[in-house]
Amino acid sequence: MGLFKEIVLLPLAPVRGTAWVAEQIGEEAERRLYDEDNIKREMLQLEIESDEGLLGEKERAAKEDELLDRLAISRQRQAEEMEIVPIEPPEEEVPGHG
Repeated sequence: MGLFKEIVLLPLAPVRGTAWVAEQIGEEAERRLYDEDNIKREMLQLEIESDEGLLGEKERAAKEDELLDRLAISRQRQAEEMEIVPIEPPEEEVPGHG
């Protein structure tokens, strides 16, 4: 049945492949958007641009708020991932084996 299913779905392979690529690109873009190191670099760049007079106070405040929001989301996701990862209990030793 598996081979028949693959043969029937073969014409959809390009669509499935394109959808997979789009999904991978989306995941990578999201990973970069919420990467804490990237956010910190952007905050440093924001400070440099502000110090050089390239940004007005309102524009800096708006960008800083956006970066802080992204940083909060990043840290929330990290905390959720830590909760999701199951911690396996230590293996019990069997007496006489070991």
